[in-house]
Amino acid sequence: MTRFAMGFLWLMLVSAPALAGAEGDPAALYERGAYRRAAAAAAQRTDAGSLAVLARVRALEGRYDEAVALAERAVKAAPGSADAHYALSEAHGLAARSAGVLKSLGAGKAFKREAEAALAIDPRHVESMLALLEFHRMAPGIVGGDKKKRPALLDQLTAADPVRGWGMRAQDALRDRDTARAEQCWRKAVEADPASARAKVALAAWLAQGQRDLPLAEKLAAEAAELEPWRIASWQLLAGIQAFGKRWAELDATLARSEVAMEGRRDAWYAAGRQLVSDKVEPARAERYLRHYLAAEPEPAAPAPAAARWRLGLALEQQARKAEAIAELQTAVKLDPKFDPAKKDLKRLKG
Repeated sequence: MTRFAMGFLWLMLVSAPALAGAEGDPAALYERGAYRRAAAAAAQRTDAGSLAVLARVRALEGRYDEAVALAERAVKAAPGSADAHYALSEAHGLAARSAGVLKSLGAGKAFKREAEAALAIDPRHVESMLALLEFHRMAPGIVGGDKKKRPALLDQLTAADPVRGWGMRAQDALRDRDTARAEQCWRKAVEADPASARAKVALAAWLAQGQRDLPLAEKLAAEAAELEPWRIASWQLLAGIQAFGKRWAELDATLARSEVAMEGRRDAWYAAGRQLVSDKVEPARAERYLRHYLAAEPEPAAPAPAAARWRLGLALEQQARKAEAIAELQTAVKLDPKFDPAKKDLKRLKG
């Protein structure tokens, strides 16, 4: 049986809002997901806000030492900037995820210190609240994690940004395996702000997952794309749903529109290719979509080239092009030696 393959939690992570008139504004470019252009614009400036943006891009790229150094410069230039402190906390937090145990303890403490500093400066700083909520959910007590702090922080977030607050409550419900409450929370997010593209996308992704209500999911995703054409997840959802439904003319039109709306980003092409490979449907079409995705360098935080090469290898295997499939899987493993799905399929194909 086929299934809708889009992971809705991942969609929420990569879905970023954008601001009109963002050209040349590092912060606005970052918010719309144009990370490389944001970095290029920020690198031409020396103000604290631009340094913070550049630090955030470097952190996404995995250049953690550089990110920390840039964010420290931003904090030094503007100690009263919540955004600068948050950029420093984010750099430390991402570094902690990839570090060894001892180094991660120090980075974790630094993350907490800077996120709390940002929130002290601006009690409505949504990113800091979101980050601290995850920190107190996951971090051990040795670095300051405390699950008892989450309820008050969650109330604070919901008051400041009801859409994000209800979204976090939905994710908490899922962790408790309470799917009914999760859906109620995502619907509350839409009720809190019926014009919020973010809320519509989150509910749409949930409805698409498990094919709960694909027509409504598509309707909500289309409305979100109309409200904020730059929102990545709206186009990913539309592409995935239309690929699942084998609606080729609509899908090709959606993909073309998405690339224009997202100013060259090709994430929706990957989403369509991923769905077709998962369903083992139209592998030649999946190959075309994935090759188009790979023809442009993905933004940081977009689906990694290794993942796209792996899925391309599977599309080639589905066309009985075994040698080419093996070559793509080898490339995927070379790009990311820790990418287990590609390693597993490469071993299987090699026999």
